[in-house]
Amino acid sequence: QHPCRARTCTPRHRASIACPDSSLFHSLDRIGAMGFAKRMLGGRISCDLEEFEEEEGMSVLLAALASLRMLGGKIAGFDLEEFGQHKLKRDSSVDRISGRVDKDIYYWEPKSLRIRAINWWHVFLAEYLTYVYNTAIAGAVLLILSQIWYGHFDLSRFRVLLGDPIVLEVICLVAVVMAYMSHWKPAVYCMENVVYTPPQEWQVSQKDLVDIISNLGCFSPDSLEFQKRILDSSGTGESTHWPPGILTMKDSAGVLDAGIASARDEAKEVIFTLVRDVLQRTGVRPTAIDILIINCSLFCPTPSLCALVCNEFCLRQDVRTYNLGGMGCSANVISVDLAKQLLQNQPGARALVISTENITQNMYKGNEKGMLLQNTLFRCGGCALLLSSRRVDALRAKYKLLYTFRCQLSDNDSYKCVYQEEDAEGNCGVSLSKDIVKVAGRAMRQNFVMLGPYVLPIREQAAVVFNQLAVRFVSLARRRHWPIVEHWEIPKGYTPDFGKSIDHFCIHAGGRAVIEGVKKNLGLSDRQVAPSVQTLYDWGNTSSSSIWYEMDWVERWAGLRRGERILQIAFGSGFKCNSAVWVALRVDVTKRRRPLKQDAAASPGASPGASLGAGSPEPPPQGLFGAAERRYLGPCGSSAGRRRRTGQAAHTSPARRSSEGSPSVLKHMS
Repeated sequence: QHPCRARTCTPRHRASIACPDSSLFHSLDRIGAMGFAKRMLGGRISCDLEEFEEEEGMSVLLAALASLRMLGGKIAGFDLEEFGQHKLKRDSSVDRISGRVDKDIYYWEPKSLRIRAINWWHVFLAEYLTYVYNTAIAGAVLLILSQIWYGHFDLSRFRVLLGDPIVLEVICLVAVVMAYMSHWKPAVYCMENVVYTPPQEWQVSQKDLVDIISNLGCFSPDSLEFQKRILDSSGTGESTHWPPGILTMKDSAGVLDAGIASARDEAKEVIFTLVRDVLQRTGVRPTAIDILIINCSLFCPTPSLCALVCNEFCLRQDVRTYNLGGMGCSANVISVDLAKQLLQNQPGARALVISTENITQNMYKGNEKGMLLQNTLFRCGGCALLLSSRRVDALRAKYKLLYTFRCQLSDNDSYKCVYQEEDAEGNCGVSLSKDIVKVAGRAMRQNFVMLGPYVLPIREQAAVVFNQLAVRFVSLARRRHWPIVEHWEIPKGYTPDFGKSIDHFCIHAGGRAVIEGVKKNLGLSDRQVAPSVQTLYDWGNTSSSSIWYEMDWVERWAGLRRGERILQIAFGSGFKCNSAVWVALRVDVTKRRRPLKQDAAASPGASPGASLGAGSPEPPPQGLFGAAERRYLGPCGSSAGRRRRTGQAAHTSPARRSSEGSPSVLKHMS
């Protein structure tokens, strides 16, 4: 057994004894056992069945067993009355001469029976506490009514109090506060967030990736050239990571290890490292976890990844586990939203959320260009969050979850724009539809329609409303041929400036074109998309965990300060666009200016070819950012945060463009 199981998985109040034939229980009426049972409740007695029948103190132990049953104990697995039948079946399966035992599915040979004392306090809280409240309220009402009936209750004082307006105002205020608190849900806090840093042996360069793809020997020359072009323009750097099962193909004589065992080893390495790290940083024991949520889209083994974690870290038997699959790159926000719903309905609970993706079994080996993208963008990675709805945890939490918004398009084009299927040769892969640009634009627009009223300032919301009224008025006037507006043009749709209310943006690092499309659609600057660009360069597309690599980058290099808001935006198959808004409560100063990677290629400002937009792929002389952008990364924090603290006006005007247009998402890929 695991060392932790000997410590945590054995209940404190257990007695384990071996039981004889049930016919011996008839002698219990001659034994006074209550005094002895008190001595045995916290102990543990174990002996084999054959030895037990020879013990002289058999009747005493039987009396203790009977007393435990009387005090609420129960025997796990079977009743005592059935013990004689099991014993006869066991004896009939034993060869008396040779001693050989014929073990089959009916074979049963107990070593001991575990008698567990029922936790009556837990039963009272779960089942009977509500009845106590109802009974107390009914008793109080009946008492008051009886006093009124017999004239012992003086109503004159009550009438005087009701005639006082101050008392009435206090009563109304208390009623309103109680009504508000009855609908209030506890806040959800992020105690700690960690991201996975793969070992040095997993690191690959652009040349290594090309060699591995070539050594697979399953791609045509056109497919190889196409993947090289995609890799050159992908925005990924020279120190991303692939799992060991694929790295064996660095050598032309290597053999690809893409079996279930290798995939499970990759999952163990990533997930176990994350769990150990987050528990060590927070000082929380595994038994303190109430909810476990793991999302991994393309690797869903049996037993599940949640069962893998429960087995390794010995989580409680009543822990609630959820294993999410097939949710795409936006699954982390879905997991966080699920954890929020569960935590708010179970105040005082803690949830462990793990997001990862498995690369070992998801190499596409065909020649369909629509499926080759996954071979060049996706990399190993993962993140873990410890969420809590305990008020005491707010004192040491890093973030508070403000809002989560999920948009799920359900039409047929959206459903099949990112679709896992087999090509004509039977090779499994994920294909991208030509409609993905239009679908992503619609999903993002719908998500931000829900997000805007909660995060935008009143001035921006009023501008949106005024723009909509102007568009409708001019359109109606032109349809009715009013002479005044014949030469008026219909105003363009107004895109609000989210930078006035959001300090940092974490856009899913799905590729250069994904980041560029969101940047163009929201009117963001290069420094506002810097976390996404740098994460793509350092780690590649790590699927659902990419937004937390960006959050870690913000903590280290973007001058994050307490009270600043962070917006996470993620896209996923289905098609989904999900967003989450966090507010910083505590800043980990130990991360400031310290790179997560210790190699020079991963430091900020040293990202060759990571800048957005068209142009030469050669590295800029000053790295990714110019002088103005480097000043943004200083200790003064983001521009929106500075404006809120100093009261300065915004230095950029809101971007105005047609609301009917779609963002240029994945235009390079299409």
